[in-house]
Amino acid sequence: MGDQMDIKSAFGNNGTVYEDGMKIRKAVFIEEQNIDAALEQDENESRCRYYVGYVNQEPVTTARIMQTDEGTLVQRVCTLKAYRHQGLSSQIFQAIEQDAKAKEIKHIWLFAQDHAQKFYLNNGFTVVGDQVMEAGIPHHKMVKEI
Repeated sequence: MGDQMDIKSAFGNNGTVYEDGMKIRKAVFIEEQNIDAALEQDENESRCRYYVGYVNQEPVTTARIMQTDEGTLVQRVCTLKAYRHQGLSSQIFQAIEQDAKAKEIKHIWLFAQDHAQKFYLNNGFTVVGDQVMEAGIPHHKMVKEI
């Protein structure tokens, strides 16, 4: 799996963890996938907990979560191109699951970009419902019981 990764998490859209996560999100979603910057950040930024994975003190992978009636909603999952396919996002999901279990939350759910569906299936998620378009990219809702 390469270098050891440190995972930090923090609530709210201020502080280093949030800023480091935004650097990754800008690189992946705005620059690489050409998603409109106005869509990439939303009204929920201040209501989320952010997770960032660091390799050699560099932020390389991130996700955010928000608690909903359906359980923990995971959003904005991305990894810098040079660090993909090393299991780093899976480590972020393990941290999210541990935190959810500690709060006795039973479900984790998300809207996955269709091209990333295999990653989520490999991490125990199930596809639910029909395809939806978000920011011009096809997604499916996926759920995992924990």
